[in-house]
Amino acid sequence: MRGHFWAVPAVLAAVIDSAASKPVTTTTASPTVPTSEPCAIVSSSWASQKAANPSATPTVAAALAYECLNSIPLGKAAAIELVDSLRPYIDWQSDSAYKTKPPREYPYPGYDLFGALDNVKAKLQANQYANEYQFQQELYTTVFGPGHDGHFVFYPDALTRVFEWRRQRSLISISEDGKSLPVIKVYEDVLANPKTASVVKLINGIDAATYLAKTIDAAGFSQDPDANYNSMFYQKATFANSGSTGYFANGGRIRYIYQGANTTLTFANGTSVTLENQAAVKADMTGVASGAAYYAKFCNPNGVSTIASSAEAVEAAPAANVPGYPKPVIITSDAVVSGYFLEGKGYEDVAVIALLAFSSDSIAEFQAVVQDFIAEAVAAGKTKLIVDFQNNGGGYILQGYDFFRQLFPSIVQDGYSRWKETDSYNAMAQIVSDRVAGINPYTNPDGDLVEDYESWFNYRYDLNLTNQPFRTFDAKFAPHIYQNTKYTNLMRWDLNDNLTTTNDTYGMGIEITGYGSLNPSVVKQPFDADNIVILYDGVCASTCTLASEFLRIQAGVQSIAMGGRPNRNLIQGVGGVKGAQVLQYRNIYSYAKKYLPFAKTEAQKKALSKFSLLPINRSSSAAVNVRDQILRDNVNDGIPAQFVVEESECRLFWTLDMVKDVSAVWKRAADVAFNKGKCNVGGIKAGKGKGPKPGHGNGGGRPGAGKGNGKGGKRLSEIIREEESKMGVSSFGLGKGGKKTQQQIEDWEAVYRLEVIP
Repeated sequence: MRGHFWAVPAVLAAVIDSAASKPVTTTTASPTVPTSEPCAIVSSSWASQKAANPSATPTVAAALAYECLNSIPLGKAAAIELVDSLRPYIDWQSDSAYKTKPPREYPYPGYDLFGALDNVKAKLQANQYANEYQFQQELYTTVFGPGHDGHFVFYPDALTRVFEWRRQRSLISISEDGKSLPVIKVYEDVLANPKTASVVKLINGIDAATYLAKTIDAAGFSQDPDANYNSMFYQKATFANSGSTGYFANGGRIRYIYQGANTTLTFANGTSVTLENQAAVKADMTGVASGAAYYAKFCNPNGVSTIASSAEAVEAAPAANVPGYPKPVIITSDAVVSGYFLEGKGYEDVAVIALLAFSSDSIAEFQAVVQDFIAEAVAAGKTKLIVDFQNNGGGYILQGYDFFRQLFPSIVQDGYSRWKETDSYNAMAQIVSDRVAGINPYTNPDGDLVEDYESWFNYRYDLNLTNQPFRTFDAKFAPHIYQNTKYTNLMRWDLNDNLTTTNDTYGMGIEITGYGSLNPSVVKQPFDADNIVILYDGVCASTCTLASEFLRIQAGVQSIAMGGRPNRNLIQGVGGVKGAQVLQYRNIYSYAKKYLPFAKTEAQKKALSKFSLLPINRSSSAAVNVRDQILRDNVNDGIPAQFVVEESECRLFWTLDMVKDVSAVWKRAADVAFNKGKCNVGGIKAGKGKGPKPGHGNGGGRPGAGKGNGKGGKRLSEIIREEESKMGVSSFGLGKGGKKTQQQIEDWEAVYRLEVIP
């Protein structure tokens, strides 16, 4: 979720404190040649706008883009072939049986994703789709949308390669007095004049809150309805992280679901406004003079290499501040991690660490900035810590483990997970386990064999439930049956394995706190668990959920969840996908292609021959959640964490001052966590912390960390930045170990990276 800013919201940022809403004008230019072909009109408008401003992403009226999409002829045979090619990949989805029949407390209805796929194929065979767009839209909304899974997605080519739907206004959800239920207002109206901005009562004639919830629930990537609802609104953290002003306006998975030609907002003061919806045109439309030309250019079974991944994606430049945030005490070069000391009476002992993700341009710098900040906070007399996980969509798995252990170095994290045993997964496990038999990964010169040894397909890799090695193939891979589905045994990362941690060719390139030279006798716990609180907006997903479960379940750290639907129920803070591993289709295809030549049985050959490049070439992104996270209370019943409801202890409503100043959010969190303030729902209770008491023998945290404590009086993070700058690389597990091929990079990221696919 990191790595780019949206240019349209960036324009908003320039007027963030003073701009009023502007009159609506369409951006659809007149075609240079008269035509009735909607795609030709789009093509002409795109060309005109590009000529006028080459760096901008052109937009056209949503209705025109919709007409263009509906003019694409159906490639029936190719569509059936595409549907068939999806099944081997979808079969790797680890929790498919639980999606069909979720536990009673799970908030979304169950659905049979394989049955939905069969239904799409049956309708293709029965000629029930009028065009390619109708087919792809139903594939997207019935097979993948109901999954509410940030790791489970398939973005079909015609649907996603060219257009993204947008609205011309953003919304906020705030309590007007801090106590009453939240109401909805137009963000731009509030910026122009907070006193006169009226409440939005209806959207397209439907109760506003109901409309927003129904819209996002069609394809929200969070497993919690309140988290999905929050994503529709402007929030400081969301804007800082991605530049989005809320999914009502732009972004999210609903950016590929048509929202109509216009949006009508009806206000409490009796007025209403109708705004034309738009479509961003993110692909090169040269020569697209018809729906048939669209299909020929963008629905290529051999793949398309010239498509932008998102409308107006621009790499974010290194910044001294997080956009819209106060000046930090310390910050990573990419602004992913930043630390603050709260100011004002009653907040003198409160520190805030904001983590917008667990992925970073430099893994070592990320770790060092956390180390430096903890040391400086303790040295400055800060005894209380707010961990701000707002809008954290995940990142590198072991970065999340390290963060937890920096706060609680003596608590060994659970990290239980399991894989679904498909025939292809089992074939790979058998082949790899046989292939690496007898090798020593620390001395073997064959890098390919070492990578295989350090693989989840090797029974010798990973640890069991009691942190012991698996001694036999069956110990790890003998099937465990839950929901009539075969799974592996539970497994954990072995963080004493230097090839996984400190090695900068195969591993993360850092030592994980709690192990080796950063063991608990060296690194001291900096804060009492009762003096830490986690701040959520519901988005916390992927690696963020792993770190959160360690903090909440094992250390007893309490949490605050912001926002939510307009009611007085407790809500989940960890609302995002809780899976433990995500693989792109291209990763699975790569494994199948790599191991097929080593297949010894016909069953293995058959299992590994099912995968093709077709769904990879005919999508802009495709992934499955392949490993379930299992919480300690579910070791016996096997329910994946994805389906376990975990409400935060405290719920707070957003207020207008919080929309304008993130410090107001932090101070409100500090009030309820540390100063006996009241939550809107629930409350923080003293004495729930489970971790040991902090040890400040060395100041807390890593020795040598913090301002003035490193070599030459520098911070650890400053030293790392200088070293990496000299080497021209980042310690991203790939840099210092030498240059890698694109395939090696993808293989490495498949192992270590766990984040939402937005």
